[in-house]
Amino acid sequence: MKKVIVLLVIFISSCSNPVVEKEVNKKGGEWVSSGTKFLMGSDEQVEIVRNLISNYAAMDAEAVFANTRDSLRFFPFNLEEPVMMTTNELKEVFSLYDSIIAKPIYFLPYELDGVRSIVEVGSNETKYKKDGTVEEDFFLEKFIFGEDGKIHTVRQWRAAW
Repeated sequence: MKKVIVLLVIFISSCSNPVVEKEVNKKGGEWVSSGTKFLMGSDEQVEIVRNLISNYAAMDAEAVFANTRDSLRFFPFNLEEPVMMTTNELKEVFSLYDSIIAKPIYFLPYELDGVRSIVEVGSNETKYKKDGTVEEDFFLEKFIFGEDGKIHTVRQWRAAW
């Protein structure tokens, strides 16, 4: 019995090489005007955007604004100038629809090193208006976070996938 215990102790002690976990942020790409590099972003911000999109599809304006500033700068695909969106404006938009289906295709979190964090989302969206018309779109959207950790800007482009 003593031999088995000694061999087990020797085996355990010989296998106890320390394992060191190290997180490495690899910088890549370039913001041309400044030369600033990009890094991968956080999954926490992906969850914030995922919840925002889910709340948008549920047409819950208050929940949409849970992780945004009080007013959100929104660049819709069909306007040249941004719109300052608040909970009340979003409620007005929702009043035009019976339902909304939003199906994200991907979430890509990244940050411009030391400047801003972004979650890019490609999605299919179908909106059923109360007048019976249906709007179907494929969007590329960028949800831009401020230093306060809240979304302050959303930029939207219509895409033909």
